[in-house]
Amino acid sequence: MTRIFVVDDDPYILQLISSYLIKEQYEVSSFAHGRDLLEHVRALQPDCLILDIMMPGIDGLTLLTELRTFSEIPIIMISARGEEVDRLNGLELGCNDFLSKPFNPRELVARVKSMLRLIQSSKLAAEAAVLSSTEHAGSGSVSPDRSTQPGSAFTHAGNLQISEEFRQVMVQGHELSLTAREFELLLFLATHLQRPFSREQLIQQVWNYDFFGEVRVVDDLVKRIRKKLVQYHSTLTIDTVWGFGYKAAVHES
Repeated sequence: MTRIFVVDDDPYILQLISSYLIKEQYEVSSFAHGRDLLEHVRALQPDCLILDIMMPGIDGLTLLTELRTFSEIPIIMISARGEEVDRLNGLELGCNDFLSKPFNPRELVARVKSMLRLIQSSKLAAEAAVLSSTEHAGSGSVSPDRSTQPGSAFTHAGNLQISEEFRQVMVQGHELSLTAREFELLLFLATHLQRPFSREQLIQQVWNYDFFGEVRVVDDLVKRIRKKLVQYHSTLTIDTVWGFGYKAAVHES
């Protein structure tokens, strides 16, 4: 059974969310404080986490930061304030979706279902890609190159294979575990190889709305992506264009 954690210090909200999820046959664990959450995530490995921002003690953004040091669990953040800065901070720190209070609990359930379907599709695609790579390696055949244009079945950039449909990035049979924003930024740069973009341009392209906060949030996003690319020996890199921004490039060995 799919396990979901819900964290909110408001007993009414906690009960409301939990009851709607239980009706959908999810196994739900609720937490009024974040103190015990980290260890429960490590021990039980839930499939999804719904996390409130404003909580006493450890706030939701701090919890999110800690969680992303060891887990890529899908996280939907909720906030009573609904301020733009909350949404931006949450997305930059690695949450997958954001919902402002008050909200319709049916919308929250719909978002949970959509996120879980996407994850399942990505897993199936990853298994198929690994199987295909194994078969090709055994037969000695070479996979044909595919289009590097957005919207194609796959985007190939160096030894990266990116599926926009399944929001999946494969490197030599290994899947990169990326947050939603990490995937979108990597896809955009990979489909515009060697073209430099300023931080402001990247925010407009990836976030798709005007941004009035600190543009240096792009630096943190790039840093996280670079770490994952290096881990699997990607030949695609995100290079700094000093005094301007970033560009993607392929460095074949």
